Amino acid sequence: MSEPAASVIFSTDELWLLQSVIRHEMAQPEQWKAPPFSASLNEQVGEALVLCHDHDQGEAAVLLTMADCLAIDYCVPQSAKSPSGNPIGKQVLLKSFRARAEVAHHWASSQAEPEDPSHDELITKLDQWKRRRGKRSA
Repeated sequence: MSEPAASVIFSTDELWLLQSVIRHEMAQPEQWKAPPFSASLNEQVGEALVLCHDHDQGEAAVLLTMADCLAIDYCVPQSAKSPSGNPIGKQVLLKSFRARAEVAHHWASSQAEPEDPSHDELITKLDQWKRRRGKRSA
């Protein structure tokens, strides 16, 4: 079975920051409990950047494992800024912290799928939606 992971959406500026700090290898990784590098995250970031560039997208999703989150925590400084000078380090870290919590608690896998609404419930919700839309346009 594969390692639990959380899907996180990063902007292109955030992806470029990750590309600059997350390496695919390091010397003496056996000395670390959780080495601050990730070949798979490095690969995903590269693929996400190519996708954003080739398809004119401003963001892309990346799957983060606990090890990936720990590498981000180690490598991304809070004070990191985008090329335009916007602070993005804390944003990246917060996304990583949320992903860590999701992976640690298996939130995604433990939540039950909601039941499908009945026909009558759908009609009621559609009527409510139509009334709200009518009030907005008035």
